[in-house]
Amino acid sequence: MVLDEFESLAKTIEAVGKTDFYEKMEAYLRACMDFDNIVVIIFDGTQVPSVRFKRIYGPNVFKYIESDYLTGAYVLDPIYHFHLERGQSGIYRLLDVAPDQFKRSRYYEWYYGRIGITDEISVVLTIGKNMTATISMGKDGSSGDMFSSRADANLRRHQSIVMSLLRAHLAPSGELPVHNRVELSLTESLISAMRTRFNVSLSNRQAEVALLILRGHSSPSIGLNLDISPQTVKVFRKQLYRKCNLSSQAELFALMMPIFEQLTTSDNI
Repeated sequence: MVLDEFESLAKTIEAVGKTDFYEKMEAYLRACMDFDNIVVIIFDGTQVPSVRFKRIYGPNVFKYIESDYLTGAYVLDPIYHFHLERGQSGIYRLLDVAPDQFKRSRYYEWYYGRIGITDEISVVLTIGKNMTATISMGKDGSSGDMFSSRADANLRRHQSIVMSLLRAHLAPSGELPVHNRVELSLTESLISAMRTRFNVSLSNRQAEVALLILRGHSSPSIGLNLDISPQTVKVFRKQLYRKCNLSSQAELFALMMPIFEQLTTSDNI
């Protein structure tokens, strides 16, 4: 550690449980690894994520976070699904947890393509059965395309400290409420919404395939996720497109996004 790392770490320790904790944590992380932007997001079950802190040092890559991400796009995001699947706490590059064709997906083009983030590393801390805290640090084109292997390695040397600080701040603070309500799965919610809005009856498999396509999974990857063959995936895809009168992933995305926006404002997701 260099001196500024020691100083920023001491200030972060002093801020545990206080309102300026994330600001001090940001300074500590920036002393460990240079980045262009940072955002702290708390996931609680299938509720709309809560943004607790964000800062930029270059272009405003968060200009769509309230209008697009929090109003529905997050349901297609790799970090959100890593949270739902209760992935192991750790430090991850975005593409480490993303589907195999994520960068070719309509969602990636529509959201990440517009905001200008070129690389992202996230600190992910799972909390209990339903919650996940994430601190995502990004690069944009203003300073370089990707984090260097050296920067990545240096951050990982601080992993246990960062996790301990985050856990200590969240555990006693009471800022993470506990919800006991029954929640419908995204698949169930999509089936219900398609029936209500368009009088289209999707099977469970067709809805699952639709969601996996939009998240950026290839047919082989969808098959692995659903334990079916790629050929069967193609059958469900054709059925889905025929029922919805679609011919492309772009059209599927345009059809589904308003549904996701509606679901995130209801109690069904």
